[in-house]
Amino acid sequence: MSSLFDDDESALDAVAQEIDAAEPAAPVEVTPRTNPDFYGHEAVEKALLQDFLAGRLPHALILAGPPGIGKATLAFRLARFLLSQGEQSQGGLFGDVAPPTSLYVAPDNPVFRRVAASGHADLITIEREFDEKKGRYKTEISVEAVRRIHPFLQLTAAEGGWRAVIVDSAEYLNANSQNALLKILEEPPKKTVLILTTSQPGSFLPTIRSRCRMINMDPLPEKVIGTLLDKMAPGLAMEEKTILCRLAEGSIGRALQYYQDDGVALYKELLGVAATIPALDMVELHKLAEKLGKYGAEQSYTTATQIMTGWCERQARATARGQVPVDILPGDAAVFQKIGSSYPPKHFLNAWEKISQLVLQTDLYNLDKKQAIIGAFLALQKVDYQGLGI
Repeated sequence: MSSLFDDDESALDAVAQEIDAAEPAAPVEVTPRTNPDFYGHEAVEKALLQDFLAGRLPHALILAGPPGIGKATLAFRLARFLLSQGEQSQGGLFGDVAPPTSLYVAPDNPVFRRVAASGHADLITIEREFDEKKGRYKTEISVEAVRRIHPFLQLTAAEGGWRAVIVDSAEYLNANSQNALLKILEEPPKKTVLILTTSQPGSFLPTIRSRCRMINMDPLPEKVIGTLLDKMAPGLAMEEKTILCRLAEGSIGRALQYYQDDGVALYKELLGVAATIPALDMVELHKLAEKLGKYGAEQSYTTATQIMTGWCERQARATARGQVPVDILPGDAAVFQKIGSSYPPKHFLNAWEKISQLVLQTDLYNLDKKQAIIGAFLALQKVDYQGLGI
């Protein structure tokens, strides 16, 4: 299914007015499991609701799109809606209940509460486990985790209605996990929906993709990011909010991460070092790498590497399309134009590949994060392209 959200001004204004009219929330952490709100993908929600009402909701869905745009939020929203249909589909005192107009389930609904508390008997969630010893999430979703689904589906629905399986960040399924999931998709039980969320749908086996309906979700418009920041981070200065909206590139999750990690200040530090390329100030680079590589700075390190890969992505797109990059911070586009003018056209694409691989290997093998930051800047500074095949 192609993207359905129509990014026109009237739709965005309506979203902004709805968010502004909502009760102001304290800046507390809200997870997809506990989030009752859903903005920016209304047309996708409407299409799913219409499929349900018409009796043609598929047994398996893939919600695909960049990280942090609301895929998991939609997965839990749909699951809550389906799980609540057992009680809502009963006829009321004065006749049948009016058909729903959205997938919304109120936070005071018992179904919402049980899902939020991870206590609903007809919902199972498969996701990466947190490694307490290493202090980080595991790099794969194990086959043992996926095998929990089969006995769950063998049971009769505890509440006599729908059952839901959510596999969050399903790109982390390894080969054995995918094969185990495929067996479940081959014989889906009735009134059961499997929802996979992913930022890399190409990582799935073709046979998994062929048994699921693909729903591509677009990045959120900048205006929606801004109004969501007003709701989730009240009191944010206009200048910082503007920068966060641009840094987010359509991901409210990324915007909130940068806000919590003081990402604007970190962006300025990284940009200060990048501005010295092609010479590259190694003294300042080592100071910054030391700061980001020390124990306790893991989240700042992650944010820094995301900012650097984001630089390369934006510049590579701009080069391919013949566009002039837009400033995130005043003057930063000029910094990357200077870097781009010093190297071949494929420079930022190759730098993105090298930095992405470096970050992946550092995370996978628990390598020195200080050296990863230094290596990332050296990839941006690279002069000898013989090894890169250019």
